[in-house]
Amino acid sequence: MYKNTVCLNNLHQSTAVSKTVTCTLFSRTTFFTTFFKMKVFMLCLVTAVLAGVFAEPEATADPQNYAKSTYNSYKSNDDYCHPRKAPKCSKNGTLSFCLKDSDYPEKEVKYAIEYDPLILKKYADVAEQSADNLVDGLTSLSEKHFSYSDYHGNTFEKGNWIGDEGYICPSDVLYARPLRAINVEGEWRVIVQDVAWPGYTQTQRIEKCLFPGASCRTLAPCHGSKCLQKYVYQRMLSFDPCNVKKGIFIDIYKLPSSCSCHLPSKLN
Repeated sequence: MYKNTVCLNNLHQSTAVSKTVTCTLFSRTTFFTTFFKMKVFMLCLVTAVLAGVFAEPEATADPQNYAKSTYNSYKSNDDYCHPRKAPKCSKNGTLSFCLKDSDYPEKEVKYAIEYDPLILKKYADVAEQSADNLVDGLTSLSEKHFSYSDYHGNTFEKGNWIGDEGYICPSDVLYARPLRAINVEGEWRVIVQDVAWPGYTQTQRIEKCLFPGASCRTLAPCHGSKCLQKYVYQRMLSFDPCNVKKGIFIDIYKLPSSCSCHLPSKLN
């Protein structure tokens, strides 16, 4: 009887301990499960926040409304990018250089200047040029007022013998900054000209005969004189908008420099 009572009590105690262990295990399992779920939830929340911060914004307008890169438009225009095709500013190829150019790639030239680390080593210019520093014995004011209105290139006309102050061979003198020109290889190039501060300009003295091949003013026909156009080779910083990888480079151009009177040798 006593043994049965002890065994029963032990059974009750074992059951209680088992229940206690089971409850403890259940509590720990519930704790870790809850903790893991909270950790996953926090991780998902952080991921969602970061995704919202770094996500690309949605387009607010039709991309086709934005201006396309001018480089792409140049490359799609075969006439513009053909180096031997005369540009519009050349007036159908009658000019070898342009002082005005409606297609001048101003922005592209500016960018090329900004991203060229050697631009200061390549660049040099005397921006202020005139007869005061380029023609001995003549002022810029006098040269500016030269007039050849009475001369038409005919030796036997009255205008050949009379007229105002000027050169013996009438010419048009410019101190200009070409925007585009044809190089010595016969290819058209864009000339680097940026008038914005600090100003990367390239100034050239250009003199063109008004009547090339005509007789020189005030000389008698028996001399057989002729006004001849002279040229000079000039090196200028250049740019190719159809091949921007070339950057700014130096090219050589043939520009009109003076109009001289020539007297042929006398033949016996």
